[in-house]
Order: sequence, then structure tokens, then C-alpha cells
Amino acid sequence: LMQGKVVGNSFYVLDAFGLPVEGTETRVNAGADANEYLGDYMEVCDSVGRHEQICGWYHSHPGYAPWLSGIDVGTQSLYQKHQEPFVAIVIDPKRTVSSGKVDIG
Repeated sequence: LMQGKVVGNSFYVLDAFGLPVEGTETRVNAGADANEYLGDYMEVCDSVGRHEQICGWYHSHPGYAPWLSGIDVGTQSLYQKHQEPFVAIVIDPKRTVSSGKVDIG
């Protein structure tokens, strides 16, 4: 997930952290462990004066190009029902390395 703030029409991502998830090459399942981790993480952030909110999520499509799949669109819609605005970022690390520039969508 990405942590930051929204000012006007701009997102300021100040930090990012992964969640403990189970996944395959084409699917990811974020269960109860991920929700518990998120709650604990936000409590620790708050206790040390980091009050930024979760403002988006990110993941990779290694070798598949950065785009939102149908599952990703559903995930994004779910996030946006709870918080608006909320940003989704997909990166292709393989294309990023081979081209020498970030392949992001």
C-alpha cells in the first residue's frame, strides 16, 4: 500500500509498504493476516507521529506490461468505495530493467 496525502488534485506518496499476502503468478489473496498487519502498521505510524493516510496501492505485472486487469479494476473499485480519491499503480519490473526506464501504468 502507499501512504501519503492528497492536496488539491495531487497525490503525495511519502512511503510504501507491502502486506503479507499469498500469491501465484496471476492471483494474490490478502486475507486476515494482511488486515491485522495493516492495523498494526498504522498504529505504529501514529505512535511515532506519522499521520499520513493510506492513499493507494501498488503491485507488479512482471513481463506483462503495466495495466489494470479486470481483477485489479474490481479491487480498485472496492478501495474507492471506502476512500476517494485512491490511486492504483502497476509496474513492470522486467521491462523497467530491460529498457532502463520505469514502465509504470
